[in-house]
Amino acid sequence: MGSVSSLNPYQFAYNGFIFGSGTPYIVENVDGLASLPPLRVQDDNRGYIDGSYSGRDFYDGRTVTIDIVIIGDGTHNAQYYYKQLQTAFMPLQIGTPSQLQIFGLFQFQLVNESLAGDSTVTGLKRMYGRVRKIETSIDPDYTYGYITTQVEFFFPDPRYYDDTAKTGSGSSISLVNNGTATTCPYITITTTPSTFTISDGTYNMLFSTSSSATMTIDLLQRVIGQGATSARNTFVSGYYWLNVPPQSSATWTMSSGTMQINYRNAYL
Repeated sequence: MGSVSSLNPYQFAYNGFIFGSGTPYIVENVDGLASLPPLRVQDDNRGYIDGSYSGRDFYDGRTVTIDIVIIGDGTHNAQYYYKQLQTAFMPLQIGTPSQLQIFGLFQFQLVNESLAGDSTVTGLKRMYGRVRKIETSIDPDYTYGYITTQVEFFFPDPRYYDDTAKTGSGSSISLVNNGTATTCPYITITTTPSTFTISDGTYNMLFSTSSSATMTIDLLQRVIGQGATSARNTFVSGYYWLNVPPQSSATWTMSSGTMQINYRNAYL
């Protein structure tokens, strides 16, 4: 599937298919993208007492609906462009995190922006999701080349990220998250030591393995692989998974061996 390296303000792309400003697909409204995603609230009622017992709040998946008007031009009519949209927005029957990164890449740019000292903040953002609904009105305007449609996307991870990734390698790596949401890096260890820790200076993740095969640690999905198999059991102190909070920096160290870390600024 495709991706784009740049977009203009108020343009969007799904697997490389561009719509929005300057295209036959005029985006009239977007709901759910700039708003906070729904919350999963763990508060509990107090029975015969007023109020609630306070629990924790977690973000749920994000639903984004986009209202589009499709018009023809000197090259093709509106119906032709609508068929292209239908092809590009075919629902997926797959949806694991690794598959969505390949087959469900959603990119957008609302404004041009920059942040001094961080070249990754360019305005181009990305998310990973799939189409859940297309609603199209069939009326006289449809026949005459003015087609209104609404497309609904669902993103299991509600965060959106800077399109440019940050990487670091070695036994001690500095990480900076200039976003507004917690980001969870992806770690690759090419030659895995038998026992090692990864620490952010406050918390430690302790690993033990009998194999030196390449290990991958997905801190967002909380999945560990080694070689071609799951290796969750190598995480022997598996109660805390490292992350980088918003507007913060940290230095992660590996007690033995070297690692590569890949992550992006994250936003809500």
